[in-house]
Amino acid sequence: MYEYLNNVAKEYLTKELKSNLKKESKDWLKRCEKEIDILYENNLLFIIEYLHKFKKENKDVKYHFKGTINNLLLLYVLDLNYVNPLEYNLPYELYNDSNIKVDIINQPSFLFIDYLNKQTDNFKIVHGFFVKEEFNEINKNLENHYLLLPCGYLDCNMLLRFNDLDILETINDYRDYKDKYVTIRIDEKDIIRNKEVNLENVFTNDFEREISKILKPKTVNDYIKIKSLSHGTDVWKDNQDRLVAEKKIDLNNLIATREDILEYLLKHQLEQSSALEITNFIRKGMALRQPDKWSKYVKIMKEYNCEDMFIEIFSKISFIFGRGQAVSECLYVLDKNNYFKNV
Repeated sequence: MYEYLNNVAKEYLTKELKSNLKKESKDWLKRCEKEIDILYENNLLFIIEYLHKFKKENKDVKYHFKGTINNLLLLYVLDLNYVNPLEYNLPYELYNDSNIKVDIINQPSFLFIDYLNKQTDNFKIVHGFFVKEEFNEINKNLENHYLLLPCGYLDCNMLLRFNDLDILETINDYRDYKDKYVTIRIDEKDIIRNKEVNLENVFTNDFEREISKILKPKTVNDYIKIKSLSHGTDVWKDNQDRLVAEKKIDLNNLIATREDILEYLLKHQLEQSSALEITNFIRKGMALRQPDKWSKYVKIMKEYNCEDMFIEIFSKISFIFGRGQAVSECLYVLDKNNYFKNV
């Protein structure tokens, strides 16, 4: 469906990639080429091309990506992302985003949408909202969501939209079509209004601040763990909170991200393919839903001397965050250029 756009993008990004990397960076090039292939297979590669071209035309634009797309070295090499996945041990194999979620810094988000509209006649852009169907009203507190439809495929009954009479019609959720069409969430990242750069600004809710009082973070990696914990389900509460209180685990070995799980399994000498398979099973909270399969994984982990305590931690997890986005949040608040000075 998006084959033509992605073919053009692959040629463009491969050329840009090679011009940005030095000859001695063979390992980086090899990894980035694999990432290009992954994005191509997911029909998302052409979005990266347009983000790159938009940044070329607007030098002050910066991006803040959400999700495991932060694990891609390609974005760092192309100067689209300030997260270096190699520095924070973010394997591209854990990338699993089905769409692109990005905040635009220093420019209104609608400018990028306007830019997209002008680039090609091969697709149309539909603006969608989340809807509280029980109240039949738009939830205006959420980000902007866009669906990119190849020309000739536009279904007027697909999303909320304004018709020719400027009347809002159709109540459907764009997520129902994400497997068929490419979706992108675009918003703007607020400038941090503070007098000085302070990593504590990464904590944006009471839950994070409360965990911080217990765990007492000192390093950037500590803050990354706490930020990740707040996005997980059954990762901290009624799981590791008790173990921390009993001083059985601490910040050093606490499981806060998918990468923590993978690193733990690899440390116990599991083969990478097996460790990745188990990590992805745990991140989806499948242990309770597929007990037979979980029993097989438990047997494998015990064969490699994984501790019962950590196996139990894994078994309780319903959803666990990727480290990359938490890294991005921390680096954002450490970037002096993102602060509004002279408050």
